Amino acid sequence: MTADSEAALEFPEPEAVGARRRRRRALLTLAVACAGLLALVATIYFSPLLPLRAVEIHGNELLTDQQAQELLSDLYGEPVAQVGTGKVRERLQEQNVVAEVSSRVELPGTLHVDIVEHPPVAEVHQDGDVLLYSERGEVIRVFAGAEQLEAETYATAEISSEAALEDEAVFGTIVSVLGELPPDARAQLDSATADSIDSVQLQLEDGRTIVWGADERGEEKAAVLQAILESSERAFNRAEVIDISTPSTPVTR
Repeated sequence: MTADSEAALEFPEPEAVGARRRRRRALLTLAVACAGLLALVATIYFSPLLPLRAVEIHGNELLTDQQAQELLSDLYGEPVAQVGTGKVRERLQEQNVVAEVSSRVELPGTLHVDIVEHPPVAEVHQDGDVLLYSERGEVIRVFAGAEQLEAETYATAEISSEAALEDEAVFGTIVSVLGELPPDARAQLDSATADSIDSVQLQLEDGRTIVWGADERGEEKAAVLQAILESSERAFNRAEVIDISTPSTPVTR
């Protein structure tokens, strides 16, 4: 038999066989790629060649950069991929001012940390220092000595009643009330005081006194106060005292 006749007897590969071969080749290529990717991820996650070298803090105002860096200092040198938000949050929330924390890694070795702080709602002047408090009644920043001037940039009411400073329940009620207020209303306050948990009064910067009463129905009272501050009614603008302890029927004197 001639070479030509032998060639003529060769049959083409069935399509099904070729398809299976191509699928196997594709699966093998995919498996190799996945293995390579897993190896890369493992290298990044465990490798001491990619340690945490820099931390950038964002969103902080009352928490200083120095405080944040000190709290996170023990994370430097760890494999950067292992420094998750949980570790960062655990350290930063030692400070009362920190409300929320998130983080992200930028290779080769930078950690970006985003902080949301509790807003200050009250200030107390004590022994030459200014203490800022959150609505939870926790100190979130202390401005000592010459730093007191920095406290003036925050729209916080001064809690001036000695009774409030000596009674934890009364103090907690006052800061809770202040926390109910929208920021623009809180910015118009000069001070807040109370002799008991149901006798909160707010002093506006223009001299008017707001009788708030107890901290019940706080959301309604906050809405009424906001409306009064925005009102052009003479009864509200000329009153020395505005009683909103019953928010449905405010009384002026």
